[in-house]
Amino acid sequence: MASPAPTLTRSVSLSRSLGLAVFRAHIENGLSVAIGVGLTGLAAGTLGFSAAISAGMGALCVSISDRNDPLSQKLWIMGMAFTCACVFTALSAFSTFSLPAFIAVTAFTGLWTGLISAYGRWVLSLAMTCVLAFVLTMGEHFTTVSAAADHLLLFVCGALIYTTYAVTVAWVFDDRGRRLLLAEAMRAFSGYLRAKAALYNPDAEGPGAFRALIDAHATLVDRMQAARDSLFARRSHRLQLKRIDTLVALLDAFETVLSSDADIEYLRRAPHRDLMWRLNRFVHDMADDVDGLTLALRSRRAHTSPRVHETEAADLLAAVDAALAAAPGDRTVQALLASANKLVLADRYVADLARALDKDTPPSTLAASLDLDLFRAATPRGYRVLLRQFTMTSPALRYGLRLALAMTTGLLVTLLMPRFAHANWVLLTIALIMRANYSVTRQRRWDRVTGTLIGCALAVLFIYTLPTPVLLLVIVLAVGTNHAYGMVKYRITAIGASVLSLLLLHFADPLLHPQFFERIIDTLIGAGLSWAFSYLLPSWERNDLPGTVRGLLAADAAYAAAALRREHVMADYRLARKKVLDAVAQLSGAIRRLADEPNANRRAVAGLGALLGANYLLASDLSSMPVLVKLRAHELDAGEADAAIDAARARVMRLLDPADPLHGSEADARAPRVSISALQGSEAMEVLARRLDHIEHTARRVAHLAARPSIENL
Repeated sequence: MASPAPTLTRSVSLSRSLGLAVFRAHIENGLSVAIGVGLTGLAAGTLGFSAAISAGMGALCVSISDRNDPLSQKLWIMGMAFTCACVFTALSAFSTFSLPAFIAVTAFTGLWTGLISAYGRWVLSLAMTCVLAFVLTMGEHFTTVSAAADHLLLFVCGALIYTTYAVTVAWVFDDRGRRLLLAEAMRAFSGYLRAKAALYNPDAEGPGAFRALIDAHATLVDRMQAARDSLFARRSHRLQLKRIDTLVALLDAFETVLSSDADIEYLRRAPHRDLMWRLNRFVHDMADDVDGLTLALRSRRAHTSPRVHETEAADLLAAVDAALAAAPGDRTVQALLASANKLVLADRYVADLARALDKDTPPSTLAASLDLDLFRAATPRGYRVLLRQFTMTSPALRYGLRLALAMTTGLLVTLLMPRFAHANWVLLTIALIMRANYSVTRQRRWDRVTGTLIGCALAVLFIYTLPTPVLLLVIVLAVGTNHAYGMVKYRITAIGASVLSLLLLHFADPLLHPQFFERIIDTLIGAGLSWAFSYLLPSWERNDLPGTVRGLLAADAAYAAAALRREHVMADYRLARKKVLDAVAQLSGAIRRLADEPNANRRAVAGLGALLGANYLLASDLSSMPVLVKLRAHELDAGEADAAIDAARARVMRLLDPADPLHGSEADARAPRVSISALQGSEAMEVLARRLDHIEHTARRVAHLAARPSIENL
């Protein structure tokens, strides 16, 4: 009679895993795009197949910019995409009648694509809209200006239909879009918790588990910023306020879990395997709860019940107390107790997350008490941003020139070998592969080549095995797949793009089977040119790293100033916390990109990895201060605590200031401290003094690693 329980558990686990796999922002966005492009093609199909292709091109180009953007920005972004798509289609269509003009327009397309990268990540989709509109129109062979004008008219109609569709869908499904982004943040938090649980696995390899935790942390920071940008943009209705409350509860839970890493150096050496396994299971239980809450977001008005693991928490604390009673002065056991208390508090915050999400919980006044716009990512605007790029020190201009020369060379190669290379596919490959930094270019090059090979093979298989109606459905699904995974896993997008283009070629002329092999040749030519030109006017990551490190120290200092207090100004503290977590994530990404660059200094990369780990521990240490005060507030002597905290804050600020003459010096190390023996035997004050001492120790390590000559001389 006991056997059905495991079966039921496995069934529930499988259902949850499937739900989490499907309930994704990029998947639903890809599905919406596929429907929009498909409907546009069907509407234009009443005028004939060629009309459907031209209008579908317009819809396809504009759809690239159709992302999960805040509704307040949607109309502006889609309007820009519509304008750029039409302009570059016109340039491509009418310049084909003059070779010099066409070469000039090709160079301008590459230069423009690089220059607008100065506006940040959000503009990458807009840049690809410009390139795709240009190269797709290249593939059309116009015999007269009238034919080019007809194509442009149909293209504009298709682009306009899709733009209207995208804005309407965004307005109708605004709340679902914000729920999806919130779900992505919660999903990333669950992944962070599981990476944290792996750190408590006494059998896990320590450095590898710690690197995985830092990577999960960087992913979480990125997802939370996307959620902030969307959720904080609208706060006038009850549901919008509840979404904000849910995100803030998620941030508080994350900070509490992060604070438990402050003692991880002791715990990794702990001989108490049973206690470590208890911590591992406890964190896994929290991750399971977060997964359940993530799926609850599928409902607009979710009903969620908070679950506090009281029995598990009591057993965990009892086991740690027993170990502490057996070894009262053991620093490792004291660290276990501190971590256990923080994780139990984090479990309560996860329960608060469930309460904030529940439909019956009224929204708080938090949105009104904070300036939420400060927490949204700054988006560069205005033509002055573009004008500032016209200097050879500008990475955007160097990228634009590099891309323009690569695309122009690709065009000339195809003119010299018209039987073996096709300009539109070669130029598209170059534009899709080449990015502003070498690391991303290198990865996308291999993704493009392997994706094309796989996509061509699939296209051949589909053509010879599937009936025509199913092939048309495959085209629509390929559009959605391309869009869904463009920012997630480019290899899948490359596969879908190859399937899409070859199926369209098949319908245009079913006898052109050699096109399959020509696409592979075109891809190899484009990949080779993108690799060769990636060394021209490069913007190496190592040139920017000293500035990145200085920015990290500045964020650390600001966070220390906000965190090292007995009473916290929460608005300032939350903003400082956000900035330091963003800085840690920025350094993490920079290190990954640096490691892929040719002739990278491996010693410097290792040193930066050590700095990243030390800074992560410093952030954990600082985030533990509000948690410590919350847990021990009634035991602390206000006067003594303020004196100790103020002195520690001054020393930490000095350590993190590279301009200070005592920066990391022995003189600073001998600065006066509050002695534990002078704290009148208060246990809470002893805990506070040890925490402040550990924060200072970690800050000194960060300052020492950041001051290494290898970083300045990268």
